[in-house]
Amino acid sequence: MIPRLMIKLFDGWTQIENEGGPTTYVNGNSHLQFSQAQKKGDALPEDPEKLIGICEGLTRKVRGRRDMLSGSGKCELGIFGTVVARGDSPAYVQIWVLSNKNDFVLITHICEAEPSPKEVAEAREIALRTTLGPTDSTTPKSTSHPVM
Repeated sequence: MIPRLMIKLFDGWTQIENEGGPTTYVNGNSHLQFSQAQKKGDALPEDPEKLIGICEGLTRKVRGRRDMLSGSGKCELGIFGTVVARGDSPAYVQIWVLSNKNDFVLITHICEAEPSPKEVAEAREIALRTTLGPTDSTTPKSTSHPVM
């Protein structure tokens, strides 16, 4: 059974309905989307450069993609890779892939206009503090979102 996402939000981030799509929260101009996958077979990549490669590949759909920045490091789940891309549509995208060797969490921060520095900082903090917890029949399988 796939563990549920444990997402720690700041005030102002609100979950919206995204039927059939990833778990999504909004705040101002920002949309944060969360997806997860569990290992089947071989171990997941432990190399941050491979995680960055996944993120970079996912930014290819940004029309007029430019100004790409990448990074990696440790997060509450384990390790992460991230890429920021600016473009024509959307104007701003940051993607994180978090891994603990058994699970991936994909987090996407999308903005149609340039986000405020506060939105960027909060999205980054939310992403890097995302973890996984046990599945429990009394809460939604996909999320738990205490507010910070």
